Formats: sequence, structure tokens, C-alpha cells
Amino acid sequence: MNEKEVLKAYQLSIRYLAPRARSVHEMRLYLEKKGFSQEVIDNTVIKLEKENLLNDKEFAAMFVEQRERFKPKSKFAIGYELRQKGIGVDTIESCVMDVDEYASAFSAIKNKIKLWDSYDDDKFKSKVMNYLKNRGFSYEVSISTFNELLSERYKF
Repeated sequence: MNEKEVLKAYQLSIRYLAPRARSVHEMRLYLEKKGFSQEVIDNTVIKLEKENLLNDKEFAAMFVEQRERFKPKSKFAIGYELRQKGIGVDTIESCVMDVDEYASAFSAIKNKIKLWDSYDDDKFKSKVMNYLKNRGFSYEVSISTFNELLSERYKF
């Protein structure tokens, strides 16, 4: 193992982490794509973990928080995204445990309501239900959100 190669891998990793946090899996894939040996990748990942620059639990918690704030999705959809990033099932379950799907659904749809305000009830329902379905929300959550929106629509 060449010290120069280890240093290069570390420096590339730091640059890769600059825009946003990454999972260990994402970092491994990145370094593999850059052509580093498995030994160099392992050493780099260990060093980044020791320096707390790579931490899957913190990454997952931050990912869920960011998803909730900027692009709300269902627990299932968030879990799927985290699995794609190589996060373990136990970590995912602990991170999405506190997600309120009803609040997330309402938050996801609130910016679209004004766009669809002029639609009749059937078309409005179709838009709401499809939008929430595409974000991974269950029928139960979607219909509950629609009913709440409908009742607010006809409040006097």
C-alpha cells in the first residue's frame, strides 16, 4: 500500500464530503469508482470514521430531518432512500420512528394547494391522492389528508 495513494484517497474523500454528508457505502462506491484498491478504501473509511467525518447513524438522522423539512415523504419512501445509500435496517427504523406521516403528508402537499385551488372536488382529489402516492404515502394517510384539505376548503 502506497502512502501517496492513501493521502490522495483521503483528500478526494474530504472533497467529496464538502457539499454534504455521505454514508459509508456512498464513500466506498466513490473511492472504488476512482480506482483505489480495497485496502486503501478500507483504511480511508476507517480514518474518516475515527475523525467522525463518516457516521451512518448521524447521516441517517440528518437525512431524515432534511427530508422532513424540505421534501417530505412517507416513512417507507425515506427508508427506501436510506437503504439505497447503504444504511442498515436497525438504523433506519430508529431514525424514522418519530416521523409523523400525517404531518408529513400535509407538509408535502401544502405548496400545491394554491395551484389546484380552482379545480373541482374530483380533480382536486385526484391531484392530492396521486401526489401523495408518488411520495410513498399510504391510501389511509392520503385520504385523511384529502378530507382535511376538503373540510378547510369549505370552511366559512
